[in-house]
Amino acid sequence: MDVKMVSIRYQGGRKVELHIREAVKNDYEAVHRIQKQVHEMHTMERPDHYKMADITLDKNYFNNLIDGESTKVFLLEEDQTVAYTILTIKNTEKRPILVHRKVIYMDDFGVDINYRGRGLGKLFFEKIVEFAQKEKADSLELSVWEFNEGAIKFYESMNLRTKSRRMEIDL
Repeated sequence: MDVKMVSIRYQGGRKVELHIREAVKNDYEAVHRIQKQVHEMHTMERPDHYKMADITLDKNYFNNLIDGESTKVFLLEEDQTVAYTILTIKNTEKRPILVHRKVIYMDDFGVDINYRGRGLGKLFFEKIVEFAQKEKADSLELSVWEFNEGAIKFYESMNLRTKSRRMEIDL
């Protein structure tokens, strides 16, 4: 995705310029700030899977994403980073029983808590869909926790539908 400038109007008629660009290693702190907000919600809802930590996004992991050939990290910025996504470009295994597909998998998507409810997530998500289309992907896929009803409603409003379920039993 090339650097893009998108203008929108907030409530009150205030015009705001937004930029979408690919992240660089120096963006670690901005991405970590938003990722930590998302992680805190997951920690509260699924303490059997997540625990709080001061660092919730490993810097080496982030740098490997930036350097990766099959990964992309994009940012939505106003005067600061307000949203980010981590995407992985995947191709299905070459097996005679599988149809070859190119999938863009959304590993992470987060909007700063102070910017939610303004339509920025929707705008950003639409640009991610455009990126996936330009990459000639067959689909854009993601996983979402069942407890996260707000995210589920958001993704459904963006025309995503449930493809499969991952189930568990505690032992």
